[in-house]
Amino acid sequence: MLTPAVVAEIRQLLGEGRLSQRAIARHLGVSRGIVHAIAHGKRRDRPEPNGLAPKLAVWEGPWERCPGCGGKVQMPCLLCRVRAMRQRRNLNRCGRP
Repeated sequence: MLTPAVVAEIRQLLGEGRLSQRAIARHLGVSRGIVHAIAHGKRRDRPEPNGLAPKLAVWEGPWERCPGCGGKVQMPCLLCRVRAMRQRRNLNRCGRP
């Protein structure tokens, strides 16, 4: 994923008009397709990452057997949680409570 600083630099170099898209891509170590998409406005801007880990990233704690699936996991078992969420979603789609 490109950082906003790299995207800004690509836009600046494109605006100067001294380098070709191929040269910009080679200079910054990105693909020509990325430079082309930025040049033609086809790449949407993404917000600056705030440094927070995703909610489903890493569990802390000892590894133990999950009573639901039997896998050796760090509790609570993410697989069992996802399966339960899917089951609830499927029940709701069928019109059942």
